[in-house]
Amino acid sequence: MIKLTINDIEVEVEEGTTILDAAKKVNIDIPTLCFLKEINEIGDCRMCIVEVEGRRGFATSCIQKAEEGMVVHTNTDKVIEARRTVLDLILSNHDRECLTCVRNRKL
Repeated sequence: MIKLTINDIEVEVEEGTTILDAAKKVNIDIPTLCFLKEINEIGDCRMCIVEVEGRRGFATSCIQKAEEGMVVHTNTDKVIEARRTVLDLILSNHDRECLTCVRNRKL
């Protein structure tokens, strides 16, 4: 078992657990678009980005494994602004047929 901190909440998870799954364990919601458990875990959409203390840039929480002592922030101003930019880029090159998309309502 490893311990990490997400939004000031200590979490203990098994080795190999992603940041996204560790956050879910303590009811912290991180938005995702491309993540479909056991179907599509590739981190392409980048909507689930988080900040990890001591690292440059953002981590993609659906594929980034949690590490011992890791400190994660999911809702900083930088993360929220980056997610907005990512969503704008996705929508700028998207057919906007979300209601009929095969991914609609898949978790």
